[in-house]
Amino acid sequence: MLQLGIMIIIGALIGWITNKVAIKMLFRPVNPVKILFFKIQGVFPKRKDQMAISLAEIIENELLSSDVLISKILDGENIDEMKADIMDLLVEKIAESVPSMVKMFLGDNIADTIRGYLDKEGDKIFDVLLDKVKEKAFDNIDVKEIVKERIDELDFIEFEKIIFGLMSKELKHIEVIGFFLGGMIGALQYVVTTFI
Repeated sequence: MLQLGIMIIIGALIGWITNKVAIKMLFRPVNPVKILFFKIQGVFPKRKDQMAISLAEIIENELLSSDVLISKILDGENIDEMKADIMDLLVEKIAESVPSMVKMFLGDNIADTIRGYLDKEGDKIFDVLLDKVKEKAFDNIDVKEIVKERIDELDFIEFEKIIFGLMSKELKHIEVIGFFLGGMIGALQYVVTTFI
């Protein structure tokens, strides 16, 4: 019975340590280390460039394309607010810049005259402005490139902290599973060596 307990404990420790080392080797060593004829480097540091490209493509194609950005920035409420702000600004700036000679012909309240015109034509003007903004600004946004640059700029130690922060529970579960599987293998070894 003592031998069974010892084999279970040894198996459990081997399983736990193996999984703990395997998890660490996903991230470490950050820089390649030469041991005899082999170069050893963590999986994530070694494949950081490919991971950055893949992650950037997934984010752009599945999560956050420039079209999604445009639709979120320019949703119904935002457009109405932007339109009202732009109209107010246009009325104010045009009214300020109209020469006093013209003001005599248009009446006392030039701002009302301008607002009346913009109320009729404002939607067309705003739609043209919006199309120009989309064309010039948003078509040049390359979400994939932005994400890739941000990942490339990220210090690998910070990247490791982020991953561990997000998945700490899951990684601990993997270690615990290794502990139990190792213990079960130790028990199975005992059965095989004792009865066979």
